[in-house]
Amino acid sequence: MVLALVAVLLLALFAVRVRRLAHRIGSFECALRPPGRRDWTSGIAVFGVGRVDWYRLVSLSLRPDRTFARADLEVRERVHRSPDGKGQVTEIRCGQPGKEVDLAMRRDSLAGLVSWLESAPPRGDYFV
Repeated sequence: MVLALVAVLLLALFAVRVRRLAHRIGSFECALRPPGRRDWTSGIAVFGVGRVDWYRLVSLSLRPDRTFARADLEVRERVHRSPDGKGQVTEIRCGQPGKEVDLAMRRDSLAGLVSWLESAPPRGDYFV
């Protein structure tokens, strides 16, 4: 009986966490894969101030598993999952200094990510 109650409680906590993440402003579905691996990990990414936070979907943690700084994030390669390029999901290779990661997301989410990256303030000291 106690074990069933604990299982129901954990399931309820998981459901509340996913609902809260998915309904945040600036959140989108985004799978992550370290380069060289075959398996993807489902998650939810959320735009923040100067960063994108990525949360593992199957988890109870309230902290992001990965954080990508806007100033360091760069889209290096795009691969459409369907051969004709009309599929809804696009895989991208992203890079940060010393790290690379593959992300998969819907095309409209990718358009939002690229727009967000391109609208960043200029890097460097232009005003002296």
